[in-house]
Amino acid sequence: MASTTQKLLAIAAHISYLLGGAGYLVVPLLIFLLRRDDPFTAAHARQALCVQVVIGLLGGVVSALMFVLVGFLLVPVLVLLGLLWLGCSLLGAWRALNGEDYSYPLIGSLVERLDD
Repeated sequence: MASTTQKLLAIAAHISYLLGGAGYLVVPLLIFLLRRDDPFTAAHARQALCVQVVIGLLGGVVSALMFVLVGFLLVPVLVLLGLLWLGCSLLGAWRALNGEDYSYPLIGSLVERLDD
């Protein structure tokens, strides 16, 4: 059973993107590095960190493509990914609150393979 501290740290990792700026990467990274010995918290932080890196990279690619006008066609895709990210991170936070494990769709299985 996960403690209250473990749950709060896992929730913070999932919703850290609300901080804006580099907070969406720094918070889950710090939680992961400081709580590596805690399987519950580390797993949630690792999932959140990886999905936030992927979304950040996709946002960067679309932003770069906007300079050549192709990116404007990808903005709706980016908006949909952002909404999906919001929903999945809120679901991850909800699962963490309930002391359950969570794996993001598509990316979650890749993250778990990184441990092997």
